[in-house]
Amino acid sequence: MTTPTTPRDAADAPAWIADVANPYLHGIHAPTAVEIEVNDLATVEGEIPRDLYGTLVRNGPNASQLPSNLYHWFDGDGMLHALHFEDGRARYRNRYIRTEGLERENAEGRSLWPGLMGPVDVSRDPFLKDTANTDVVWHNGALLALWYLCGVPYRVDPVSLETLGAADFGGRLATSVSAHPKVDERTGELVYFTLSDFEAPHMRYGVVSRDGELVHEIPIDLPGCRAPHDITITERYSIVHDLSLFHDPEILKRSGYRVARFYRDLPTRFGVLPRRGDSDSVRWFDFEPCYVLHMVNAWEEGDWIVMDGCRQPDPEIERRPEEGELASMLGYLRIKAHMHRWRMNLATGEAREEVLDDLNVEFPLPDTELYGVKTRYSWCHHLPTDAYTVDFRALVRYDHETGAAQRYDYPEGWHGSEAPFARRAGRSTDAAEDDGYVLSLVTHDESLESECWIFDAGGVERGPLAKVALPQRVPSGFHAAWIRGERLKPVR
Repeated sequence: MTTPTTPRDAADAPAWIADVANPYLHGIHAPTAVEIEVNDLATVEGEIPRDLYGTLVRNGPNASQLPSNLYHWFDGDGMLHALHFEDGRARYRNRYIRTEGLERENAEGRSLWPGLMGPVDVSRDPFLKDTANTDVVWHNGALLALWYLCGVPYRVDPVSLETLGAADFGGRLATSVSAHPKVDERTGELVYFTLSDFEAPHMRYGVVSRDGELVHEIPIDLPGCRAPHDITITERYSIVHDLSLFHDPEILKRSGYRVARFYRDLPTRFGVLPRRGDSDSVRWFDFEPCYVLHMVNAWEEGDWIVMDGCRQPDPEIERRPEEGELASMLGYLRIKAHMHRWRMNLATGEAREEVLDDLNVEFPLPDTELYGVKTRYSWCHHLPTDAYTVDFRALVRYDHETGAAQRYDYPEGWHGSEAPFARRAGRSTDAAEDDGYVLSLVTHDESLESECWIFDAGGVERGPLAKVALPQRVPSGFHAAWIRGERLKPVR
């Protein structure tokens, strides 16, 4: 399909978007210029379960200044939207993540960085603005807001959403941190990687303790600059990714433009190392060429490491000339991925892989408190392949043991977002893995109204149990997290 015409905009959008003909600054994508907090939200349908206790937090791009160049959806400043549920009631709050880049631009009242679409000055440090707009992770009593290109981890108060400043992990962090570090709930450790485009080693791997201290970091030897997005853990091991799609190193070095190429002759590799292993302990396993944005989980079965995720078998960027100057950006956003399984045998070195399903899905989440141990279920979204953007059109629950999938298609005009799993408060220790809820923030593309839809995690195909009206539009965004209520205390 061609680039859509500019839709109408909500009253909460900044006035300057009227001067910019870009679909990622209008309609459901338009930034909101308002930070608010509202208690006692009304339900449109059903009742909020009284055993839903905690906070849903969603991160995403929300441009604060008129872009100085062609705007890319990934350029927007990070904004957190939070809904707190307790005793059958809900309240809402949203706040910008006060990154160094945002504060500098607000002080001058204008954009200071060009964005992904360029032009880029590679002599400038940093030559792109770290927006912290991608993921949000709970660790050491606070939220961490993170950036997809590896950036500064910003600590955020989980109650007020006020930015507390950059996390330095006990003063020991000397690098950036990847967008999707994994927290092992059994040890409290946070496991991350970081990338270097221009200098070897092109990857570093680190472990942060339960108390927020960097306790382990090593170089990972890669053949050159790479573009992995995720990392995976088991109870004893970590898995780093070296995928067959990465930025053309010559173009990157010369101009700063990130032009992705799919190298069909290079295998995708996964490197397995002990949680606190050294550089020489990494064991690489080769698989068919592909790209993977997000993994579901990984676990150990005897000598085997088993890992499930959303594999893109042919991630070649499809640019359509009729889309003009936006063709490059839109090409990156047409994701074609399906659920896949990789197996790595640590005793024999054998590598196996298999397709679990052929439905186009992404943004998968298990119960994230079970990262590293075997999980049976995940909740993700079906993405239509003819859309001009990442469009969450159906909520899907996968059974990774049987291959069965439940699916709920959002009604016409409604668009969802990443749906984290929320354990039912007070559930027994032997409760079923899916005993709880999943929550999706949805927005209508005509009315521009936003709601939170609450689903029974074990029966998403039956539709939402409740729909909670939000006091303002929540722009389309990226990743979300659920924090159990008993963990929520203001950071002093």
